[in-house]
Amino acid sequence: MSFRIKIKHTWNMIRFYLSFMLLSFYLTVAFLFLFTDMWKDLIPNGRGLIGIILLLFGAFRFFVAYRRFKTKKARILAIKSFKKETPKETTVE
Repeated sequence: MSFRIKIKHTWNMIRFYLSFMLLSFYLTVAFLFLFTDMWKDLIPNGRGLIGIILLLFGAFRFFVAYRRFKTKKARILAIKSFKKETPKETTVE
């Protein structure tokens, strides 16, 4: 009995596109902190630092998601090519 982790290509793509949504969220909030006076009453000092941290965190999250996507895509293609190359085993009863 062997246990294999099945990698679904559709879930990989969904996670990749959700990382784009998170990136856009972090960038939007970071730009709101950096270039508007929206939260000036709530956070008078340090808005620039918070904006820069959000920009860096969004870029880091996207980089991690992109590397994960590329790695899983390579694994999926390797498994598919391996399955095509190996013939099916036949059993004689």
